[in-house]
Parts: sequence; structure tokens; C-alpha cells
Amino acid sequence: MEGPLDIRTIILTLAFGNFVFGVVLILLQRREEPSLRNPFWIAAKCLQCIGWLLLAGRGTLPDLLSYTLGNICLIGGFVYECWAIFRISNRPIPLSYQWAGLAYAFVGILAATPLSPTGRLAASTLLSAPVLMLMAWAILRVGSSYASLRVFMGGSTLLLAVAATLRGLFALGSNGEFGLFSQNPLQFVSFFILFYMMLTNGFGMLVLSKERTDRRLQEVLKEQQAILDTLPTGLCILRDRVIVACNPAMETMFGFAPGTLKGQSVRSLYESEAMFEHFGREIYTEIAATGRFEGEVRYRRQSGEPFWAKDHGRTIVLGDWPEAYTVFSIIDITEQKRQQEVLTRQKEEVEATLARIKRLEGIISICMYCKKIRTEEDAWEQLEQYITAHSDAWFSHGLCPECYARSLREQI
Repeated sequence: MEGPLDIRTIILTLAFGNFVFGVVLILLQRREEPSLRNPFWIAAKCLQCIGWLLLAGRGTLPDLLSYTLGNICLIGGFVYECWAIFRISNRPIPLSYQWAGLAYAFVGILAATPLSPTGRLAASTLLSAPVLMLMAWAILRVGSSYASLRVFMGGSTLLLAVAATLRGLFALGSNGEFGLFSQNPLQFVSFFILFYMMLTNGFGMLVLSKERTDRRLQEVLKEQQAILDTLPTGLCILRDRVIVACNPAMETMFGFAPGTLKGQSVRSLYESEAMFEHFGREIYTEIAATGRFEGEVRYRRQSGEPFWAKDHGRTIVLGDWPEAYTVFSIIDITEQKRQQEVLTRQKEEVEATLARIKRLEGIISICMYCKKIRTEEDAWEQLEQYITAHSDAWFSHGLCPECYARSLREQI
């Protein structure tokens, strides 16, 4: 009579354990971005769960289901667990490798199906040993800071590969007396190691996956920090008009030493309390209405020099403080303002010059005898008077030599 810890019960426990880990993985990975998810691990746990369930039905289910399909799923699950470990270590997994792993399980188990029950047990066990060795190698080669955990997991998997090899060889030499549910010490040791590996590797893989996510997060943060540090535009995050964070360009723009702006009120960036209040109302009124601000703001450097800047601001949500933060990009437009003032002044000078210039155009009617000019009102004006009224020219009177001689003769 079988005890409470018979082999079938252990196999069902293995199926339930893989099911639980599969569900946990699905729930955890739903919260991660798609690029960080590990579908191989979920597939591995699902296949192993199905495989153990089918194996537990040996004697009640057809051999095609309990042995063939059950072992294909089980060894396929081990293969996918290898790919999951490869993915954690950022190694590429070509599609050809995935198909090759499934073909190994399918062809090997299908070829062993016609054998006797003991022969099939030996074949399936020996087929799983190389996959478990590959898994152990992959775990030990994972680029992780958890060296002791990797050694522990890899050693456990390697121990299971050795136990599987011994179990397969023992089944080959048993003369048909060794079955899946045989109650002997080697069976219990093998399934105990399987159960032990499921727990240790399951929790260990959770830790390694979290480490991979944390490592990727650190890489993203470093990339973002590098971008912020090299941007020529000033960037800052405010909460209640206090600087929570800013980049070096912001500190350089306002003349502050590195790290000294963080934690300060933006009041230190304005010339006076009145300007601080004025621009605060203007900026945050627009942000409250539209969610963003774009405009010119007058600031003051630490040296006291005033300057103009182009601000772009919007609200962001961080943590448990929705809409409590505002991010700003600040561009120093002092030079643009100076050029604009020069262009404006030059334009005014040109307009003033043009306003002083009067032009004489068209056909002017002039008397051929007295040289008077007919105006638009049909009046006749002296030539000097007309030209003076319609241009900036002035006349000074004198005598030419001919007129002087003629005038002198007339007087004599």
C-alpha cells in the first residue's frame, strides 16, 4: 500500500508548484515593460506543469498522452527554462535554437515510445540529463552580481542532471523492474532533488529577473542622466516652486556652483519679490488652464545680471503626488534679445529717414516764360517755393556771371 508521500503525490506536487510559479510570473511580468518580460520562463513553467500532470496520469491515461506528450512537455519545459536563463543574461536566442530544442524533445520521446515501460523511462530520463546540464551551465554563466546564488542554483541543477543520469542507467539495468511509480530510494532521491530544484530555482529566478529589471532601470537612469548632463538647455523639476532637480546647464546659466541650486526656491532666480510674484502668477495660471506654459521670463544671474529666457513648462506626475511637480526647460535668449533690439533700432532709424525724404515725381507743368509752376490746385507758384514745399531742398540766391554782367549794364 502506497504511503502519503508516494511518487504520484510528489509528481502532482511538482505540477502544482510549477503552476503556482507560472501564475506568479504572469502577474509580475504584467507590470513590466514588454522589453523586460521573459516569455520563455512562463512557457517553461506551463509546459512543466502540463508534463507533470500527464505523467501523474500514467495507468489511467493512454500512453500517447501520459508518456509521449507528457515527456515532450516536460523536457520542452526544461529547454525553455534554459532559454529563460539565457534571456536573463542578455544572450540572443535565435529561433533556430528554439525549434532545435523542441525537436530534440519531440523526436527523442517519439522514438522511445515503442519501447517497454522501463526502456521509455530510461530514455526520457537520459534525454533530460543533457538539457539539465545545459541549464546548469547557463545559470553559472549568467552575468549577475549574485554569485553565491548562481553557484547554488547551478549546483542544484547539476546535481539533478547527475541524479537523472544515474536513474536512467539504473532503469536500463533493472531488467524491467523499474517503473515511474516504483518505490525505491533512488526514485525518492531523484524526485526530492526535482522538488528542491523547483523551489530553489523558482525563487532564484525571481531574484535574478528582478536584478535584470533593476539593472536595466539603472542603465536607463544613467542614459537619461548623461543626456541631461550634456544638454545645453537648462532643465529643472519644481515642486511648490522649489528646485527638486536640475542639470548642469541650468546651474551654469544662472552662475551657480554645481549642486547648489537643488533645494532652493526659484525666488533666488528673480530680481525682486514683485517679479517673482508676477511671473509666478503668469506661468502657473497658464499651466492650470492648459497644462503647459511657453513664454519669455526675465531672470537674474547670481552675479546680479538680469537676462531674458524662453521657458517651456508642463506638469508631470511622480509617485504619489499627481500634478505636484512641474518640469521646465529654460533657454537663455539674451543674445537674441540684444540682436532684436539692434534690429528694432535700425528699423526705426530707417523709417525716420524715409519719413524725412520727399520725392518729386511725374510731369510738372512750368511756365516757359516766368518759370512758375502750376500746382495741383491750379495755382501758380514760384519755382523755389514749389520745390521747397515738396522736398527737403532749400535755396540760396546769387548771381551767375552772365546775369551779373547784364544787371551791371542795366544799372549803368
